Amino acid sequence: MQASQHDADRLTTLIAYASANADACREAASDAEGFRVAASLAHRAQERRAVAAHLRCCLHEEGFGEALSQPSAPEPVAPVVTARRGVAPADARVVEMAGRDEEELQAAFESALDDEALSPQARMVVLKAYVAVRTGSDQMRDLHRSLQNGA
Repeated sequence: MQASQHDADRLTTLIAYASANADACREAASDAEGFRVAASLAHRAQERRAVAAHLRCCLHEEGFGEALSQPSAPEPVAPVVTARRGVAPADARVVEMAGRDEEELQAAFESALDDEALSPQARMVVLKAYVAVRTGSDQMRDLHRSLQNGA
């Protein structure tokens, strides 16, 4: 399969988002006070690293790596997702901040899925990764709600 530069650029951008989100979750886990929250965030960081690794693997295995060696448009803009420092250590606040990063990550994947220029092969790769992202985002939302309700 000969992948397009557009596919490679999209996957590379999603890898950057997933990696940045993993770093933000790891940082948030270190800021958390409670074990449940810290463990949830650490788990989410591992999931996001796995998503980035899966996308990286697909980028090279499915022919997207060939597109990387071709001249291309400028590098995709770096994601806005960043590790938050100086956040009050209250667990609800830490999870709220991590939830914002989750929303940005999910939006990046949804944008890629809405991209009509994405090849069917790349769309399947993105969709598989999106399922994991969406599941994790839903779990973070549920955790945030439980903390708001004092659970």
